[in-house]
Amino acid sequence: MKSHEIRPSQLRALLLLLVIVPLIPTALMVRFMFDTVRSERTASLERLSAIYQQTLNNADASFARHVANRLESITPRDAHNYYRDLLDRAVLVRVIDAEGRALTGNTVVATAPVAQTSLRAAGFPWSVQVFLLDADALNLEQQQQLRSYLWIVGLVLAAILAFAALAVMTVSRQIELRELRSTAVATVAHELRTPLASMRLLVDTLRERRYRDDAQLREYLDLLAHETERLTRLAEEFLTFSRLERGALRLDVQALAAEEVITQALASLQARLRAPHCTFALDVSPDLPPIRADRDALATVLTNLVDNALKYTGAEKRLTLRARAVGECVAFEVVDNGIGIPATERRAIFKPFHQADAKLSRRREGIGLGLSIVQRLVTALRGRIEVESEPGRGSVFRVTIPIARNSPPAIAA
Repeated sequence: MKSHEIRPSQLRALLLLLVIVPLIPTALMVRFMFDTVRSERTASLERLSAIYQQTLNNADASFARHVANRLESITPRDAHNYYRDLLDRAVLVRVIDAEGRALTGNTVVATAPVAQTSLRAAGFPWSVQVFLLDADALNLEQQQQLRSYLWIVGLVLAAILAFAALAVMTVSRQIELRELRSTAVATVAHELRTPLASMRLLVDTLRERRYRDDAQLREYLDLLAHETERLTRLAEEFLTFSRLERGALRLDVQALAAEEVITQALASLQARLRAPHCTFALDVSPDLPPIRADRDALATVLTNLVDNALKYTGAEKRLTLRARAVGECVAFEVVDNGIGIPATERRAIFKPFHQADAKLSRRREGIGLGLSIVQRLVTALRGRIEVESEPGRGSVFRVTIPIARNSPPAIAA
């Protein structure tokens, strides 16, 4: 049965669909809500207009009787007061003449009247108009309704964005894992091929006894031992990175002496540090406080940093490992005179299988996991790592580890 692997382009298209598809009904819902608010406001205005118009129509006969009982003459102000007292306080009453000029009330009204009646049946050439006072009540009701709708829309959008963020993280992680797997296979295959080819050649040479004397035999055996160590380091790096990625690396955090960890870290590098054209200085402040760390994990951190410095320095190597107390931490610094790191590369160097100089990557041993392992282990130890570097002027890697106060239980990295 043939398995079909999802390509990154397909994952990105799926992500786009996961984000866009929920937005379509959301946009339709928002449109429906605003249409509903507008239609309800229109319906409310129509109901109010009908009520006020009916009130005015019913009041015509009452106004005629009121006029008949009055002995003195009737003015527009009298008509205004009569209808003003008849209606509630949420309206504006205005009396106008036959030409539409305002005789009472405000002279300028922005809205159309909700009701109107003529007083000609009562013998007066006037009309009475009723206006809502800025429609405040309706506007307030509309705002409250819109506010509640906006809350609903906001919650829906928040849910969609949360879902989209989760989808982005998941899809990005899948793409990253796929690319990481492809890079890992290619890088590890390359790094395995070189030592295996050398070992095969050396083994064939020894089996066929094609060496001059015991000195050359010892040289070939030393080369075999070197390549074996190289393969062992490669396997250990890969396994450590795999455990860190899966969260399966158990750390035994306890109070440790910094000097002892430094000694353990440098033990496997002594031959390279004592090589010709390599100057190594160890600068450890006296009376360092105990640190809170896992011995093997911190030793791995320092070993990888020194090993990285050895790889990326030229023929004349000058390295320094410092340790000193800084506040509530102990700072370990690895200083080299290597090729340096551009500012744009300082974050990328901690990515798995990344090497500082692509042009040099195939001339250096390793698979580009050293600094990635360092960053993960330092983070697991509640520490911090910093880099100071300039191209051509070397680098300073600084790791700060908290001073031991209490002995915490073992944790998983």
